[in-house]
Amino acid sequence: MKVFLVEDEIIMREGIRNNIEWEKEGFEFVGEASDGELAYPLIQESKPDILITDIRMPFMDGLELSRRVKKEMPHIKIIVLSGYDEFEYAREGIRIGITEYLLKPIDGNKLLEAVKRVAQLIRSEQELQQESEPGSELDSQESSQVQKERTAVQPSQGGEEAEIGILEVGKLDRRVAERFLKTGLKSEVSNFVDDYFSSFGINNIQSLLFRQYVTTDMYFTAVSMLEGLGYENGELAKHCGEIRDINKVLSSVESNKVYLKKVLTTAIDLREAVSRKKYHSLLEEAKSYIEQHYDDVNISLNSVAASVNLSPNHFSSIFSQEMGKTFVEYLTFVRMEKAKELLRTSSLKSAEIAYAVGYKDAHYFSYLFKKNQDCTPKEYRQRA
Repeated sequence: MKVFLVEDEIIMREGIRNNIEWEKEGFEFVGEASDGELAYPLIQESKPDILITDIRMPFMDGLELSRRVKKEMPHIKIIVLSGYDEFEYAREGIRIGITEYLLKPIDGNKLLEAVKRVAQLIRSEQELQQESEPGSELDSQESSQVQKERTAVQPSQGGEEAEIGILEVGKLDRRVAERFLKTGLKSEVSNFVDDYFSSFGINNIQSLLFRQYVTTDMYFTAVSMLEGLGYENGELAKHCGEIRDINKVLSSVESNKVYLKKVLTTAIDLREAVSRKKYHSLLEEAKSYIEQHYDDVNISLNSVAASVNLSPNHFSSIFSQEMGKTFVEYLTFVRMEKAKELLRTSSLKSAEIAYAVGYKDAHYFSYLFKKNQDCTPKEYRQRA
């Protein structure tokens, strides 16, 4: 099995060439080049089975090289190496028909694992082709059945990637995941992931490469959202593992879904933690405002919400959720506590205390006091 490498960074190119024991692993390293323009004639001459190429290179980049190679030598399997900021190129790579893409930096072991997976894919396709040739013991119907069985048993090595070119990558819309990450609830994660996968169609989802793209895309979308909230780049990896290690979760559609559900649930947990911290600060400001203005007969939900720059509806929802009581209940509690203090420490009349804590109607104040304290203001003063 022949391997050709195209990489413009000389240190990385030499590392891949020298640090992997190609012959010992059953491969023949047949050549290398620093860019696509130099590589193309060498590939035509050496006819490798597997091409490993970087994305960004001078003169002819990895995508253009892959496009030309696939057009003239469609049997060659292509592994693309890309950086984090080059991830969007992977979408075009799927259209062209690459077999795998790997995120840089990548160590020799990870690369060797990918090369071995691609080699197994090549062997599987060659076996299927031999079985389908005239005179074989299997007719075309039986061969088709063998292919289905082999694909089912070996999702990372089966023949589904041979038809990667027909995948509908246009169905991928990052905005769907972005919206869910911003506003979705943890209770909705499972249904979201199931529906998200269903929207792509079975042909796409059965493709290992397509699932790899979807999973990586959603992972990076979550990372981007969390960075926008102030988290470090590696925060999601602490909980869900590095994205470069996801091959084990791609072995089946179900395991893939489980992983994505974990990613989304973790991202929402982290998002809500920021919200709680933010809301805690806002609520402290609101409570301070109430402490300073509880005696104002005109204090209202609207005026307190405005003091913390939130809409009344949003503030009311946050206040009730975080405080465990409505705004009116909390304001009444504060006023009653102040009234009790005045009843204990002053000789003010009930009507005067009512006005001092923000009520212009003494009868309404007495009604609320008895409702909350199970006694009238006068009875409370006598007990105190």
